[in-house]
Amino acid sequence: MPERPTSLIVRSDEPLIGVIVREDNQEVTRYFTDEQAADAAVEETATQEALGAIGAWSDLDWDEMEQALDRIRHESKPTPPITDL
Repeated sequence: MPERPTSLIVRSDEPLIGVIVREDNQEVTRYFTDEQAADAAVEETATQEALGAIGAWSDLDWDEMEQALDRIRHESKPTPPITDL
């Protein structure tokens, strides 16, 4: 595993942006001083998580799932109307 820096040097006029990501099955925080780079890291992480979720429910029986969702919908109380304050 490559050695990681243990300190950061950032000018006082630069932002320090922390983005929590998963690396090697652990949550770590990556720090950026550039908003575009931080945004790109967030988008990359979100895309990877979305792709990882594809097929997560493929082993479930759709008919059983549909019946369970329908049961939950009928057992839940409706949200009361929202009134203006």
